[in-house]
Amino acid sequence: MAAVKALNYKPDLIVRSMSVKQSMQLAIFLENISNPFCGDIFQGFESSANLKGYSVIVCTSVQRNREYIWEAVSRRLDGVFIMMMALHYEQEALDILTNRGLRVVTSGFFNADLKKVSSIENDPITAMRELMLHLYERGHREIGFITGLSRKFEFDNRVSGYLRMVEELGLPCGDDLLIDGRPPYDTAMQSGYDLTQKLLKSGRRFTAMICVNDLTAFGAYTALQEHGLRIPEDVVVAGFDDILFSQFCNPPLTTMSVDKFAFGKKAFEMLYSNMKQGTTSFYLNHLELMQRRSTDFYR
Repeated sequence: MAAVKALNYKPDLIVRSMSVKQSMQLAIFLENISNPFCGDIFQGFESSANLKGYSVIVCTSVQRNREYIWEAVSRRLDGVFIMMMALHYEQEALDILTNRGLRVVTSGFFNADLKKVSSIENDPITAMRELMLHLYERGHREIGFITGLSRKFEFDNRVSGYLRMVEELGLPCGDDLLIDGRPPYDTAMQSGYDLTQKLLKSGRRFTAMICVNDLTAFGAYTALQEHGLRIPEDVVVAGFDDILFSQFCNPPLTTMSVDKFAFGKKAFEMLYSNMKQGTTSFYLNHLELMQRRSTDFYR
């Protein structure tokens, strides 16, 4: 050990991984690293992984998903956390990983085979219900929803949650105020801006709008304000995720909050359990309504 210290010796991790059959390396596939939502989850995941001696490789290009999967196999990684929407990969991709011994946790893929992989998801049905009731109790009946995605995507349960509440509350809205995105589909600020413009040009009256996440809500803010509409006096706006900027925009955004750091930590715990014990599991994360000035107006 004295020689190790004196020579600043570092073991060859690749050689060691061949002998112990562990690389002590993981990967996380992220939808959009520029979205603080993803970055905060990564921090929670990485901090927990580091405490157990693992390093984490970050993969952020959805166009390279197939390459990332084969790189994970060739590098003999111990596990992968895939936090991407299901439209960007298929069950076949998960099979490639699990058939070669890698442990996997998914998020955004509700139909994952829980016999092979673990899954951690937010609870969009309950969250949408709470958000719709929040707006309903303030007198709003014509409530739009900007998806950024497509109502045909079965994995986006926010759409079904929205339509379910429209029916339950007997609201005079629904398909005509549900604004789909366009291929290749994203949920960035530009999409929020473009889709809000589409809603405004339709001429359909609305007094409230829900956005698929906070980034699309920021884009919606700009589109509404360009049309001379005040938030919340003319239109109230709400989002999902509760990223840092949501409380500092003008007006501060009402949103369904995810404890993102804790979400990342939980994802690692599930992956670690899978790696060490071979167990797979499912975890449904509940969101909390953060009421701010963007919905602070009663009709």
